[in-house]
Amino acid sequence: MADYNEDYRFSAQTKNAINLQTLHRHDPIICLIRPPAAESFRFSSASITLPLGLAFIAAALREAAFDIKIVDAVGEGPDTRTNYCKGYLVGLRFEQVVDRIPKRADIIGITVVFTHEWPAVVRLIDLIRERFPNAAIVIGGEHVTSLPEFSLLTSKADIAVLGEGEETIVELVRTLREHRQFTNVAGIAYRQADCVQVNPRRERKINVDSIPTPAWDYFSLSTYHQHRFEGSLYSSRMTIPILATRGCPYQCTYCSAPNMWLPRWIPRDPVKVVDEIEMYVKRYGAGNFPFQDLTAIIQRDWIKAFCEELIRRNLNIQWQLPTGTRSEAIDAEIAHLLKKSGMTTMSYAPESGSDRTRRLIKKKMTAQKLFASVDAAASAGLDVSAFLVIGFPHDTPEDLAENLPFLDELAWRGVSDIGINFYMALPGTELFRSLYERGRIKIDRKYFRHILNALAPIPSQTYCDSLSRTDLMVWKFKMFRRFYGATKRNAEAGLMSAIRRALHGAFSRGDHQTKMETAVRQALTSGAESMLAIFRPRYMKRSDERAMFASWDAVYRRIQEQMRECGAITGTSGDTTELHRTNVIPALLKEHTTMRTIAS
Repeated sequence: MADYNEDYRFSAQTKNAINLQTLHRHDPIICLIRPPAAESFRFSSASITLPLGLAFIAAALREAAFDIKIVDAVGEGPDTRTNYCKGYLVGLRFEQVVDRIPKRADIIGITVVFTHEWPAVVRLIDLIRERFPNAAIVIGGEHVTSLPEFSLLTSKADIAVLGEGEETIVELVRTLREHRQFTNVAGIAYRQADCVQVNPRRERKINVDSIPTPAWDYFSLSTYHQHRFEGSLYSSRMTIPILATRGCPYQCTYCSAPNMWLPRWIPRDPVKVVDEIEMYVKRYGAGNFPFQDLTAIIQRDWIKAFCEELIRRNLNIQWQLPTGTRSEAIDAEIAHLLKKSGMTTMSYAPESGSDRTRRLIKKKMTAQKLFASVDAAASAGLDVSAFLVIGFPHDTPEDLAENLPFLDELAWRGVSDIGINFYMALPGTELFRSLYERGRIKIDRKYFRHILNALAPIPSQTYCDSLSRTDLMVWKFKMFRRFYGATKRNAEAGLMSAIRRALHGAFSRGDHQTKMETAVRQALTSGAESMLAIFRPRYMKRSDERAMFASWDAVYRRIQEQMRECGAITGTSGDTTELHRTNVIPALLKEHTTMRTIAS
């Protein structure tokens, strides 16, 4: 077992981050890993989903003529559970994952999208390093992009790929194969002797249509479908996620998208998106397509062209926007086209009914435009849902009280389901930096539990000065009761009526489910699994876990100090009510373009 009290480093003779001389073959053996997925008791429609990012990376490497092997811990071990941080892991045990890596693997890539899965990935990397001491371990994903130095200094990984990774991973593999230095590879961080070197980010690709289609043939789509690992709303049809656009033009303070993508929204050619959908229909028999875009509907002309192309081809599919979208581009004409093209569910993400809260989090949305859009969507016959978040650091009881009449209005206008989540302090966001500056966040086991359990009925942590954990739990129940008890446009009012409908729908064999029906099923399933997890093997010994977490906050603090010293970052206001006054993009550009060396 590794000693987590000592910084990990390779020997002084190491060239770059790894012993490049081990890559003696013309074509290195590459293995990409989707780790076990972390789950916990939740009342939410969100669930495990196919690894879209990893499928893009696999496609890019294959197009560059590299042979790869995929180890999909979830798809290959969907019924295996492991006790993890008051929750559980779904997928192969770590030892099983390591056993499936090719014995002569040169490069091992691991995707890390979610911060709450990082402790599990650290343990997995430990075991991989024991078995493959000379392989290059490469990590990537949104968590790694948010915390590149931290991710390398708290694990035995060698290289971190930052941001969109398709071009970067291909250049990196070629650099490794040809025994060249990493200095000129944009968009990576890597170990060098006793420090971490961070290169400037790679410029974002403008022609997103040239990116290869995700390589789903490496994954068991049927396994994900049979186990309802579909990311959001359940459908009886084979489900494959779609990414039609990349990025988001907004700067919401709670969101990591500005750091990952910068505020640039780049759409694909709508005809090519429909080409991809048609290919999946013919090749895999797929019929349901949840769009994983951050904000798919921004340009009215784009969404109109997309819907008209779907209608013209008459593919008989269903599609949804489960993650929420903007409302400005949706009027009666667009809503009619959305419905006619096969959309089943329209989700909005106003985040709060309080004008003050929306202003402070930079949510540039007006209630009246939202209501008009909801009217249009409901009139077109779409299932309409909305997301709200409570417990922002600056929320007050008065702010939460403004949600009640807002929920009444949404219900009357035609919203049939509501999702109410607790605020998560995600790394790479303005709010996270501000809270850390104030000393409100400590990077320890409690923090990772907070992220994992953010969708639970009771929050494990609050960063709100005015509201306790109990207060937030009560407000969440009060808001649910208010919404489902309000006069509905298309359904019988009353919380108990809503629960009865949801219970019936959750276990029916209908073509697709609403968010409430999916959430009820998820709550029952995840609740039972969480209780059973108590009796399952732990992902690591408690003593090792305590040792692992012991130094993490100090590591992060040292990184921040060194980044300020080299000018990569400047101080962030500890007053979260002041963040809306600043444009975060110049600061992010400075961080992204500063080459830096961080000592361990």
